[in-house]
Amino acid sequence: MALQLSHRPNETLAGNAQLSQVKVLVCTETCTFSGHAYRGPNQRLLDTLNQNVLASTMALGREFLLLADVEVSFPNGARKSTREAIIRKSSIMFVGEKSDRESASKKTNRQLNYRVKPKTPLSAEIHLPLYVLKGQIYGEAWQQILDVVDRADKFIALTDVQISHTLNDAQLKFDFVAVNCDKIIYVGEPANSTEPSPQ
Repeated sequence: MALQLSHRPNETLAGNAQLSQVKVLVCTETCTFSGHAYRGPNQRLLDTLNQNVLASTMALGREFLLLADVEVSFPNGARKSTREAIIRKSSIMFVGEKSDRESASKKTNRQLNYRVKPKTPLSAEIHLPLYVLKGQIYGEAWQQILDVVDRADKFIALTDVQISHTLNDAQLKFDFVAVNCDKIIYVGEPANSTEPSPQ
């Protein structure tokens, strides 16, 4: 995994009024990161992961994700705090967005600026190294799970997510998670899914 830790904040980005921060949990196969990711005006977290954020004339986030005010957790229980972490996107398994009342209110207002076509929810169970994610993925009315995951975007959206660790009893819940398609082992419908089978 490509990672750089820094004890000095990126003052150029922190002071840029065009950027906003969102609280996230980033999971890789070797450690997890809790911190704040940057996104541009009228951008979602998913846009930041699949595209690059433009801060003035500087491109940020093409192949790496920058986090600020980070706590890194390791499998042996050790923790480390740092002002900044730069994580290669290809090493990320998934990113969960942490919401609170204030950010949820801002998100609702910001969604008015998005031009998003209505999507059909599909119940899915996604198996990654060390984790199983259950939630809703979204596609066009005619699409099945394969159509949603087998596309050009590196990260896909999952909502109402329950995350289980395969090696212990740890459970996590998120309203929104972005999943790295390159890390998916397999995807299927949850065992308790009530969706009708295709005729």
